[in-house]
Amino acid sequence: AEAKHRETLYGRNHKIGCYMYYFKWGEKVFCVDATEETGRLGRLINHSRKNSNCQPKVFLIRDQPRLVMVALRDIDIDEELFYDYGERRKEIIEAFPWLNE
Repeated sequence: AEAKHRETLYGRNHKIGCYMYYFKWGEKVFCVDATEETGRLGRLINHSRKNSNCQPKVFLIRDQPRLVMVALRDIDIDEELFYDYGERRKEIIEAFPWLNE
């Protein structure tokens, strides 16, 4: 409920954007809100559908599901990290064609 509320708020201000990541663990759905600036670097990983070099995986750490970025291949020093955001909805792709890159 809180994640959907935040999405609605973010949707009203296009200058902010909305960077929500949903994932399922067991029967429960979790959401990471990466919209606001934090010290966590994972929120800065950009999208590439074609050239991803890492992917999100869920690990159980101290009985809590945690989202971790895992390399898909060896990554060079100073190489930018990319992962596929997984967005496939037609209306979203039409509005943001860069998601096909």
